[in-house]
Amino acid sequence: MQPLHVFDGKGLTVARIAELSRSAGAVVLSAESWRRIAASRSIVERQLAAGATIYGVNTGIGSQKDVGVAAENLASFSNRMVISEATDFPGPCASERAVRAALVVLINNIAGGRTGVRPEFAKRLLELYEAPRMPTVRQDTSFGTADLTPLSQLGLAVLGISLDEREPILTTRMNLAPKESVSLIDNNSFALGSGALVLVQVERLLRAFDVAAATALEGLRGGLRAHSEPAAGGYRGEGQARSRRTLLGALTGSRLHRPDQARFLQDPLSFRSITQINGAAYEAWSWTKAQVEAEINSSVDNPLVDLDSGELFTSSSMVSLLPALAMDTLRQALAKVAIQSMERALKLQSPPFSGLPVGLSEEGAPDGGILSINLNYIGAARMGSLMTAAAPVVLHYVGQTADGVEDVTSLLPLSVTQTEVLIDRAWETVALEMAIAVWAMARRHLAPEDVGKGPRKVYQALLPLLHIGDEGRRIFNMSRIVEAVRDSDLVDEGARAF
Repeated sequence: MQPLHVFDGKGLTVARIAELSRSAGAVVLSAESWRRIAASRSIVERQLAAGATIYGVNTGIGSQKDVGVAAENLASFSNRMVISEATDFPGPCASERAVRAALVVLINNIAGGRTGVRPEFAKRLLELYEAPRMPTVRQDTSFGTADLTPLSQLGLAVLGISLDEREPILTTRMNLAPKESVSLIDNNSFALGSGALVLVQVERLLRAFDVAAATALEGLRGGLRAHSEPAAGGYRGEGQARSRRTLLGALTGSRLHRPDQARFLQDPLSFRSITQINGAAYEAWSWTKAQVEAEINSSVDNPLVDLDSGELFTSSSMVSLLPALAMDTLRQALAKVAIQSMERALKLQSPPFSGLPVGLSEEGAPDGGILSINLNYIGAARMGSLMTAAAPVVLHYVGQTADGVEDVTSLLPLSVTQTEVLIDRAWETVALEMAIAVWAMARRHLAPEDVGKGPRKVYQALLPLLHIGDEGRRIFNMSRIVEAVRDSDLVDEGARAF
């Protein structure tokens, strides 16, 4: 049987992490990785035998960096470090998938061969990955200068013990050798693993915004010339080109391609600038993915082993600023996309722009349409939390930990968490725009064959869930629409309808 993945410390992508995090399976390290691991371990053992003082190996860590470990305590010191750092603080648990994603990133880091751990330690991590479940790990316990606490809680499973009352995942005990504890915890595998899962979600979310915009164009009877390549005024990056392909592809077969269909000479900017703004978000996503993948495939530890010189170098490689900065940028780009989406939804309900009765109600009805089921009020409230989550976090100062030794942090875990919050709100915004666009299409009595293939799928899926003509007689359930948009294959089918 072929292994799920061969780790070599390089070439691991966010998409591959998403795949490997779904379930257990057999994974292996490359032959070169095993060679590098053995070589780096030999360097550590030679340095120890020569009496060298090595941070986190025969000294304490952080504020206790200058306190040596007595020779008689060296054998137990690594286990004690992990157990000490694994404080069980109250809070929600990370998902099984997030823990497995972190383990994938950790294995890839070890496979780079610069941490100085034993081959037995690497084999133990592979064994843990093959287990049917993951250990309990608490969320929100890392502030961005190495995921010390969550990785220590994961490390308990390596030792053969458990954070909670459940049976240990690996039933045999293991004692860590000098250097292995610091190599286990002195990296950002949790933030990077969760960041990889977030990026996979964002890519799909951006496709959803393109399909929602195509559906809104159908509801408005908007013009398409603003979305043509000549209208871009020159090459504006692959992001805009990608958004254009998805948008116009979803509108394949639409009557909007005819020159007599546009209701306005020039649509509002929220309709004209779809590919410009969504394209910028694709660019931000691409840049963020590049920074996260670069970090995932770099060696992270303190100290790091240099195979060429045979020396150990003190390192700040765990200060992952570029991924945090990129994730902050991505959130702001996504927020701009969501703002534009909400503007389109509002324009579809406004008679001067839609040409339809206010709130998409029946002609002359005082208590119908979108306004009657208060989607705008709820949408505005949710946009408030979305905008709050979009704020950058890298400039928040969390310093002077470890008695002032650790006075710089990236806050990458917080940046990832805030992106997860924003994604939830953004899916609600997508669903809101789609629902209102479908409502407008229904008010115009558009025939399915007259609209693009993508909006047609959205129309067919969401129309039965709307209360058109029945407002106020039964409670409207927006959750069903959000679920239909986010959790089904509607977005993927709509985006590949062409």
